[in-house]
Amino acid sequence: MGETDPMAVFGQGGLNEHVDPDALLESIGVDEAELEFRKAFIGFDDEDERRLTDLEPLLRDHQDEIAERFYENLTSYDGPLEIMGRSPKGIEPLKQSQRAYLVSLATGEYGETYFRNRARIGKLHELLDMPMKYYVGQYGVYYDLILSTLDERVQQLTVDAIETWLDEELDGGRGSRGFVGQLFGGGDGGSETDGLDESLERAVRTAIHDGMADVLSVLKIMNLDMQIAADTYFESYTRKIDREVDQRRELASRVQQDVRQPIEDLQSASQATAESAQEINDHVVSQAQDMDEIAAEVESLSANVEAVATAAEAVQEAGGEAASLANDGVEQAESALEELTAVEDAAVETTDAVDRLESQMGAIDEVVDRIDQLAERTKVLGTNASVEATRGENAGETLQVIAKEVQSFAAQAQGDLDRIEAEIEEMKRTTDETVEAVDETVSRLSQSTDRIDEAVTDFRTIHDVVEDVSNGVDIVANAVTEQATSAEAINRTVEGAATSADQISSETQTVAVAAEQQSQNLTEIVQNVRRLATVESVERRPIYER
Repeated sequence: MGETDPMAVFGQGGLNEHVDPDALLESIGVDEAELEFRKAFIGFDDEDERRLTDLEPLLRDHQDEIAERFYENLTSYDGPLEIMGRSPKGIEPLKQSQRAYLVSLATGEYGETYFRNRARIGKLHELLDMPMKYYVGQYGVYYDLILSTLDERVQQLTVDAIETWLDEELDGGRGSRGFVGQLFGGGDGGSETDGLDESLERAVRTAIHDGMADVLSVLKIMNLDMQIAADTYFESYTRKIDREVDQRRELASRVQQDVRQPIEDLQSASQATAESAQEINDHVVSQAQDMDEIAAEVESLSANVEAVATAAEAVQEAGGEAASLANDGVEQAESALEELTAVEDAAVETTDAVDRLESQMGAIDEVVDRIDQLAERTKVLGTNASVEATRGENAGETLQVIAKEVQSFAAQAQGDLDRIEAEIEEMKRTTDETVEAVDETVSRLSQSTDRIDEAVTDFRTIHDVVEDVSNGVDIVANAVTEQATSAEAINRTVEGAATSADQISSETQTVAVAAEQQSQNLTEIVQNVRRLATVESVERRPIYER
């Protein structure tokens, strides 16, 4: 086994006092039966133990080289280097432990003692907070280092087998010529069979198989080592989780006790809040309905106001039209009055003309009377002249007298005729003036009649407009009445809304008090919940990151 017992170097570190290997094996559920099952499961048997024992000198011879290369790889990365810095051992003691571990792979004893040591080593790495990726990953480094050594062993075994075969063949007295032929498959009879000699091939294959069997034995024991190391990691994680669960459970129990009463109070306050909220909701619904009624009344009021405005505008327009028509009626009446005055003046003038005509007619009557008298006188004169003419005497004188009378009569008649002619001319003029005056009077009367008709039409229009104004005033009055009714309804609704608002205010106050109570209870809950945050929690990372 060598000068130093490989197992003696384990258990000397400063962290070993924190590890109980027996309790550790028990906690991960590894006993003699479990170990036998694991060995059987991967096919680790007595032949593997023998082979590992045979490898002990080889591993011991290469322990320094492998340890140096192993830590050369680890110290080239910051993560493993930082973890090694937390170990009570320095690099050299760690290398010595690595040498001892390497040799311990080939002790030949693989019972509980061996795996108890492996569990302790895994626990020590876990205590240093070495992630599992580093711990399991270092086995890959082992594969590279140990299998390189075993590769050399396999090669050496193969070479030794060939040399042994050669020695045996040469010692058998075979010549070199025959030996070469036998080596490459040629027999003494000159056979041309291809391939190595069967005995040589068998020796080579046996040597390689023996070397690979050694490799497989090393892989098996390292697999069992990894299983135990992984179990220690998982056991530590499980213990931490269990402690955390226990702490959480205990804390949850205390929190449950602490928050039970505040939660009950909170529930009561919440119920009161809910009831108040429901009542508020009822009032709000009622208030919304009142608001709908207000909106309807306001809409009606708006329509009435619009009707009032329209009627007022119509009244205003009708008033303006009535004023304009009245003004036109006044102007027409004044014009008619002026025309009637002119007619009166014309009538006066006509009366005067008629008076003058009557006077002239009187003068004509007088002339006619005189003419009648003259005619009578002429008739008498004619009679007298006839009588005298019959008498025959003094006819000349008589005729002279008659002639004078007749001349006088003729002169008077001529004068009367002249006056009659003059009177007739005057009568013509008067008649013409009278006709003109009458025509003018008739024309003015016609114009006055037309204007009076227009005035009558205007006054009728004024009457209609005034009647429309009266109807508009009635509409305005009705609209005002409806506005008053709507205003009264709005007032009642607003009063109801104000009452609801007061009730809502009261309920809101109740809700505020309940909310304040809830706030206090929640504060207590928050304070108790914060205690959860004060418990140190285990960092839970996936296993592959450990």
